[in-house]
Amino acid sequence: MSKLLVSLVPPITTLYLRVLRATLSISEEGRENIDAEGSKLLAVWHNRLFAPIMQLGDLGIGVVVSQSEDGEMITRVIEKLGFIGIRGSSSRGGSNALRGILRHAKSGNNIAFTPDGPRGPRYKVKPGIAFAAQRTGLPFIPIGVSASRKKVFASWDRFQLPHPFSNVQFIYGEPLIFDKNDDIDDVIGRIEAALVEVNERADAMLGVTSP
Repeated sequence: MSKLLVSLVPPITTLYLRVLRATLSISEEGRENIDAEGSKLLAVWHNRLFAPIMQLGDLGIGVVVSQSEDGEMITRVIEKLGFIGIRGSSSRGGSNALRGILRHAKSGNNIAFTPDGPRGPRYKVKPGIAFAAQRTGLPFIPIGVSASRKKVFASWDRFQLPHPFSNVQFIYGEPLIFDKNDDIDDVIGRIEAALVEVNERADAMLGVTSP
């Protein structure tokens, strides 16, 4: 990937997202769950991350981003929108990411994950967020998001981009708290089930079917 692309794509994408956000009609359920005091772990499926990026940029959320070149562009975009990039993923830099998560959590801020990214499989939680939930003891909040009209890309995750002037429904689920002695597979299963539930409910509220 050329340096020119890395430098040009983030400001163009940021401008587009700000303009798009102004056209959307957004409804939220359970917002108190993420507005409550104290650090929390937030999670959204990789194919639905654009709407939260547009909606939650004023909360100083740390976002775990891959150390790949794509991750560099994503980091530049989200930081322009008010997020804080924490570099690392399930495949590269995992220990660095965990240290960044712990530092960010101590400041009282939230941390967000795309637990099926960066390469999938779609809607399957990887161990990273489960280890973070065990290690930190922080509440886990699943985020469901759906758009009434959207572009669905032919990518591994069937990435979704809301159309201008569409309705967007957010659901912030009830917090789950895990202990360091909990079985990791059980933690992964509960996180995955919670994410599936809030996203299916968001889809149902708008009467849409998503991939």
